[in-house]
Amino acid sequence: MKSSKVTNFSEMALWVGLLLLAILSRFLLLTNKPIHFDEGINGWFVMQMSKLGFYQYDPNNYHGPLYFYVLQLFESLWGRSLEVLRAVPAFFSVLSVMVFFYGALSSRFVNRSMAILLLISPAFIFFGRSGIHEMPFVFFQLIFAFGILRWLQQQDGKALGLFLLGLWGMVTLKETFVVTLFAWVVGLGALGPRALRELFSVRRISQAWSRSVTVLFLVLLLLFVQLFTGFFKNPSGLGDFFKAILPWLKTGVHGQGHEKSFWYWIQVLYAAEPLVLLGMACSFWGVFSRQKALRVVSVFSLVQLLVYSLIPYKTVWCVLSLVWGFYFVLAFTAEQIFAARSQGRWPLLAVGGLLALLGFRSTYISVYQVPMDLTHPYVYVNSSYELVELADRITGVLRDHPELRQETLQFGIKEQWPWPWILRDSKGAAFELCSKRVLPDALVYFCEKIDSEPLELLLNEPYWKIETVFRQGKEASVVYLKKSAFDMSDYKGSLQVVGPSEEDAP
Repeated sequence: MKSSKVTNFSEMALWVGLLLLAILSRFLLLTNKPIHFDEGINGWFVMQMSKLGFYQYDPNNYHGPLYFYVLQLFESLWGRSLEVLRAVPAFFSVLSVMVFFYGALSSRFVNRSMAILLLISPAFIFFGRSGIHEMPFVFFQLIFAFGILRWLQQQDGKALGLFLLGLWGMVTLKETFVVTLFAWVVGLGALGPRALRELFSVRRISQAWSRSVTVLFLVLLLLFVQLFTGFFKNPSGLGDFFKAILPWLKTGVHGQGHEKSFWYWIQVLYAAEPLVLLGMACSFWGVFSRQKALRVVSVFSLVQLLVYSLIPYKTVWCVLSLVWGFYFVLAFTAEQIFAARSQGRWPLLAVGGLLALLGFRSTYISVYQVPMDLTHPYVYVNSSYELVELADRITGVLRDHPELRQETLQFGIKEQWPWPWILRDSKGAAFELCSKRVLPDALVYFCEKIDSEPLELLLNEPYWKIETVFRQGKEASVVYLKKSAFDMSDYKGSLQVVGPSEEDAP
């Protein structure tokens, strides 16, 4: 029999090892991938918060305020950069692994298994390094799941507290919390009306409710109101929270350019996260399990997958909300099989190990080897390396010649992101389309290809003309750099000089 000292040392060694691996996998080479369209928008929102003094919630944005306030906190500590943009989700991705050592669930096997599965999950690594809302949202989904699953085991104040905290985090981050809640309602419904009446009776809830739960509820309610009202500077924001469901449903139904087939998520998981498919197969068996937690989480995971599959609007980072539920199914299933010493435990281990290795390959390719591998499903509407090179050249000139920050930069293209955030130090940023008006003598013009010829007729001096694709899946745009300010002698892309010659320039 092992002594408690040996057991505690083993637990501590595992905790430290997983923590170091989680930090390393989430923070190593954090900027090796070009900035994403949405990352630029999120960074810009935080810049506007600095001017307004609060985040002005917009129901058409489909995102709650919590992420922006956390990002603002990080920027106040470490400055404004791409690393900091991505440090927020990386931090929550690490927390998502380590939270399983909190002890919310009684099963040590499930806690350890889930920590390891989320540590190596390609989705948790890839999107845990992307400056968008999804990773913090999924962290609070996990907290909410802890509350539900713990309540199935023991009805106490800790379960209620986790439930409330998870719910608060989800509703302050993304409107898709309604899908999560719906899937959990159906999952719990699989227990049957009698079991539900016993589990969620007024008597049981009142027995578990305590003074500390009341304090937590009131604090979270106050924070909810403060976040959506901009700390009472924008009272209409609270009402806008309830209005957001309508534009969100409209976008989800119509697709807005992100329409995908019903089978899209299965195809993504097959290509990028095959181990989840094993959990999905187990969930069809888990639906009929006598173990409450396995049955509920199996139904929850399948229903959530079904709802996300039925919604035409699909952006690949939503896969994060799908994978962890099936990992729970896999962990609960493995626990039962190993506890029963079933012959099936070795085939399960072998298949799981093989699929995990395929997942490692997916992670290595998409995160470290070729961060812009366009064949990988997780690389979606991302900026190009050509954008990064141009950004480095322009920001370098603005850094070395501060006087040029006063000159005009015309963002005359329809999709301007992430340029406004990248070139945030420029004081002369103008957001007027080149098709409407060309501002005279700008330091840089960003224009649509169709507007290039009319613009070139209005140039008063020579400009470097670069035609390139800024974002995956989009047509080429045209950039004009004032020749007198930029040295492009070592530029390896398509380049030509347009406008009057230096002798003819006025």
